[in-house]
Amino acid sequence: MSPRLQDRLFAACGVASVVVELVGTFIAMGSSKTHSLTWTSSTTAIATAFSKPATTVVWVGAYLELLSVGLFLAFALWACGRLGGGILGDIGRGVAIAYVAVTVVSLSLLNAEAYLAGHGLGISAARALVIVNGATFVATWFLTAFFLLAVGPLAVVNGRTIVGWTAIAVAVFTLVATAASPSNAGQLSSLLALIWVAGTSIALGRGTRSPAPRQGLAAAATN
Repeated sequence: MSPRLQDRLFAACGVASVVVELVGTFIAMGSSKTHSLTWTSSTTAIATAFSKPATTVVWVGAYLELLSVGLFLAFALWACGRLGGGILGDIGRGVAIAYVAVTVVSLSLLNAEAYLAGHGLGISAARALVIVNGATFVATWFLTAFFLLAVGPLAVVNGRTIVGWTAIAVAVFTLVATAASPSNAGQLSSLLALIWVAGTSIALGRGTRSPAPRQGLAAAATN
């Protein structure tokens, strides 16, 4: 596969991950009240959400959400190398893998809630599921920020200033917003991260390839 075609393929994975995630989320949330619960939900809201079983449409949305995770991983690993690699690229790849792992756990808990809805689950057990899922979901915000803080400076150093500085800005906003208001501003940070992924996919997919960073003795020999 030519480098140009490879760039287009992985860039498409990045854009597709955003589209598929949003479509899957809206489908699932529109068809199941359990997908709208947060750890601040009232006992009444939780009882109501768990009173009716999930429909087939909910599982369509859940499938798309999990599919988006794999698409994002392909984009993230490619983007780290595309932006120059090196130690920051390695950190970015590691955090991206951790993000995907925690996201899969969060989505699995969410799907467990949908599966148990309408089956007489006790309110205490239902609330526990909701709280644990909420905690893992918030953890993904921090992992997103760590990923952006790795690839942001990497992009700036390799001449991708817009990609780099926007990554840093979204990461800082995420960390501040999550601490200040996880139910409101923290949720907004997730949307900003998705916008960054889509924009970066397009920018890296259409631009010229960045030269690989020179490291070790080879770099020293040319200076």
